[in-house]
Parts: sequence; C-alpha cells; structure tokens
Amino acid sequence: MSISLIVVVAVALAFLGVATWLFSMARGQERSEEVLTRLQAGTERPTTLSAGDSPEMAIPGVRWVSRLLWRGGSEIQPRGIVLVLLGLLVFLVLVFMVAGPVVGLPINIGTLLVIYLVLVQRAARRRSKIIEQLPGFLENMIRVMSAGNSLEEALVLAARESDDPLRPLFVSVGRQIKLGAPVDQVLAEAGGLYNLRDVKVLSLAASVNRRYGGSLRGVLKSLILAIRQRGTAARELRALTAETRFSAMVLAFVPVGLTTYIYLTNPQFYDAMWHDATGKKVLIGGVIWVVIGMIVLWRMVNSIGDDD
Repeated sequence: MSISLIVVVAVALAFLGVATWLFSMARGQERSEEVLTRLQAGTERPTTLSAGDSPEMAIPGVRWVSRLLWRGGSEIQPRGIVLVLLGLLVFLVLVFMVAGPVVGLPINIGTLLVIYLVLVQRAARRRSKIIEQLPGFLENMIRVMSAGNSLEEALVLAARESDDPLRPLFVSVGRQIKLGAPVDQVLAEAGGLYNLRDVKVLSLAASVNRRYGGSLRGVLKSLILAIRQRGTAARELRALTAETRFSAMVLAFVPVGLTTYIYLTNPQFYDAMWHDATGKKVLIGGVIWVVIGMIVLWRMVNSIGDDD
C-alpha cells in the first residue's frame, strides 16, 4: 500500500471519528433540550414538522433525507442528519480508495441503494399502519365531537387514546394547535410530510368547517368508509398479483447474483474489461442500467399494493 493511500485512509478515518463524535454530541444536546423543555411550564418540545425552518434544511439533499427519515418514525433533527450524511460520505470514499474502482463503485452503489430501500420500506410500513389505524381514530373523534367538543379538542383527546405510530403524529398536531397554529394548516402539513391523502382530506374539511361552519361528522363517516373500502381492495389486489411481484423480484436480483458469481469465479474477467476503454464504458453503463431497472421494478411492485 502506497504512502498516499495510507494518508488518505488515515484522514478518512479521522473524519469518520469526528463525525461520530459530533453526532453523539448533537444527540446528547437534543436529549438535554428535551429535558429542559419538559421542565418548563407551558412549553413543548419542537416537532419534526417545525424543523423545516432550521438552516441545515437549506443544504441540498438534507430536506429530502430528513423527510424520508421522519416518515419512518425517526425524530433525528437536521443537524444530526448532516453529521450522518458526512459520516456516510467518508465511509463511501474510504471504501472506494481501499477496494479500488472496480469493486468499490458497485459496493458504494449497492450500499446507497440498500439504505434507500430500507428507509423507504420502513416509511411505507409505518404509513400503512397509520392508514390502518386511521378509521378507529376518526371514530373516536366522532364520539368526542358528539359530546359537544370542538374539532381541536377531538383531535387531542382521540390522539391520547390511539396507539403507535398514529399517536405521535396527532400528538404533534395537537401540540401545534395548542401553540396557536390553524388546525387545517397543521393537518395539511402532516398529510404532506407523511404522504397521507386522507389527512389532507381531513384538513380540507376542517378548512371548510372553519370558514363556513357545518357538521363534520358526516364527512368523517364518509372518510372512514372510503378508507376501509380502499384497504379491502388493496389487499385483494396484492393477493391476485403475488406471482407477478415475485417474478419482478427475481428479475431484479438475477443480474446482481450473476455478476457476483462471475467475479468470484473469474475476477480477471472484470479486471480486463475495466482496463479497456470500451470495457470500462460497458461496465459503467451496465451498472447504471441495472440500478435503474431495479428501481423501476421496485416502484412498479410497490405501486401494486398502494392503498392510498
């Protein structure tokens, strides 16, 4: 190993250590601030919905990663997300320098793809659970409103009786309503953040009710019926397309498995292609098209069972 490579590896490890230390410091500061805000009367802990005003959100890519993490249930703040991205960048550079371009590039692409798929799948599971719990939550709201309470009070009381992951979402909404935010605006932000069309419909109904009056119980009953009918149709569709989805998974992972087998049995094959001008273009183009094909297949399969 050359001296320059040793220096690059040492610097990368140093940056990784600094990023880990800064991340732990940021988490400790967040916990300390949480304790202080709980001890202060009349104050609330900042929620993820209001974290979009932080300066870190102006960094390219941080807002997109933040929304993806928040949809999965993570409460990490933008400052911690920046540190995590910095550590990930250092790790990718380190892998590329140590393993070389032939092995390092596929590993880095595969690592990023796996992280993205895990985060998206986690967010999708959490969103599905929220949609599954939403009819019961709306029924609790109807009962509370039938007792003479307002929409704001019904949201807060129904959220306290709900389970995770729906409870933290509407507890956050209730906090912001207590601080003076309009209920329709807060619901619209929550629906946009978690990609919940039903919450957006609830926001629209709240906006109409706030401006023109009227009863919301009929709208909530219709929304409950629509959610349950859509869920039933989505489950039937997933059962009918199970074989198609399995075939798509096989098609997505066959190129990766075949490439790995060829590299393990005959590594000189890819080395010779990489040191050839035309072969290098073919390898890079093949990796790009395989990644694009996997993303397209995944999006097609994921859209089959989308119940919203």
